[in-house]
Amino acid sequence: MSSSTDKRDELRLLINSRHPIITIESSEESRVEEIISQVCSELGIPFIVWTVTKGLQRRGTEQAMYETEDPDKALANIQAMRGDAIFLLKDFVRYLEQDKILRRVRELAASFHDVRRAIVLSAPVVKVPPELEDEAVAFHLAVPDAVLLQKVVHDTLFDLGEQIKLKKELDPEGMLQLARNLIGLTKEEAKRTLTKCVLEQGGRVDARLLTAVLEAKRASVRQEGVLEFLKSGENFAEVAGLANLKQWLKKRRGAMTVEGRKFGLDPPKGVLITGVQGCGKSLCAKAVAGEWKLQLARLDAGSLYDKFVGESEKRLRKALELAEQLAPLVLWIDEMEKGFAATASSADVDAGLTQRILGTLLTWLQDRSGGVFMVATCNNISALPPELLRKGRFDEIFFVDLPDAAARAELFQIHLKRRGREAKDFDFEALATASAGFSGSEIEQVIVAGMYTAFSQEKPLSTEILAGECRATRPLSVTRAEDIARLREWAQERAVPAN
Repeated sequence: MSSSTDKRDELRLLINSRHPIITIESSEESRVEEIISQVCSELGIPFIVWTVTKGLQRRGTEQAMYETEDPDKALANIQAMRGDAIFLLKDFVRYLEQDKILRRVRELAASFHDVRRAIVLSAPVVKVPPELEDEAVAFHLAVPDAVLLQKVVHDTLFDLGEQIKLKKELDPEGMLQLARNLIGLTKEEAKRTLTKCVLEQGGRVDARLLTAVLEAKRASVRQEGVLEFLKSGENFAEVAGLANLKQWLKKRRGAMTVEGRKFGLDPPKGVLITGVQGCGKSLCAKAVAGEWKLQLARLDAGSLYDKFVGESEKRLRKALELAEQLAPLVLWIDEMEKGFAATASSADVDAGLTQRILGTLLTWLQDRSGGVFMVATCNNISALPPELLRKGRFDEIFFVDLPDAAARAELFQIHLKRRGREAKDFDFEALATASAGFSGSEIEQVIVAGMYTAFSQEKPLSTEILAGECRATRPLSVTRAEDIARLREWAQERAVPAN
């Protein structure tokens, strides 16, 4: 997770490296100003801010430079100044569509190479014209970390305490957890969310507030449909079979805890689960979050693709950045091949978009800090590029085969229990035999079909009815026997059996 100090160091390096144009895409104007002001103060150089309503003015002063509200006159004044300085131009990118303004900015950039002078372009969305791409460098202002949010929590509760009577029951560790639960929100969003939750709780600052804040954050955080926050009520008890995979996951659960980190355990990176369709891969991903009691976020690979150049990579980068800020977290990518199946011809088909998105993910997988445990599922492993399967991207690759007899019996028990049926009323050994070659989802559909049959015949659901539905079903192991055989052959030397 990037701390405030890390971001100041990064910005200072960009300024000292003589980058003439720095872009910051953020809606948090106060934070943008604050971090630039801190760096300018450390470097001992002036900090000048421009807005279309006030013009150019040195930060901290009220007096603006005469008639500099006009973008062209503002640039002319900047050009006339001498010495080091940083110029923050808010919402200025819209004026770069004008030929004269663009030409002036290019001339300024060319004259800034030998001095510590930089133009910072900030706006909620920053799109730099092609003419400036070689001169501009992006600075990513991450969402506030727990340290900054602790101050937000303190200040918000202090302000609320002036208005209503607060019942504070959280100890210092609980207050820190409250700040952590707000990670992923901007400062203003965090303040509004906390205020709303405290008022709804009647002024109580207790364990229930921690849960309320998480629920409110889940509802408010939006990543353009790329990252979806889910509730996970599943656990390993609801996953039949997969003993090797469950044992591997249970052994690494402790590494995500404070005690595990103190012991010196490296947090696990994640697993890639491939195998036969309908055999519990997605359920297992959900169960990890439920079992580990972590937030579950689903990355929708299909929604990454955007018609505008550069937008798809930006969406993925923002989603991954948010995942790191929300750590510890389980990040689930379902059917990974649909979003990251790079092929040799992709450069011709989509102008290299798939390759660029894949490159963004690979860089993150290699360089990410601990705390985000990725569970990627895949049906067609051959569609994934070899560089994604290389050791180091994932801790392990597991292969999920069709369930054996014991797992099939367990599956019948799980699904029948969910539908309110008593285990004593069924012969699970007979059902396991009748469903040989069936996947978990096919067994569930057998039960669904059996219930329809039993209801229409005005009979109780029985072993005989379910066995009859099994005989009437042609499972994937029959209809796609060749595909399953190829998948097993691939996994024999390349993956660990999950069953």
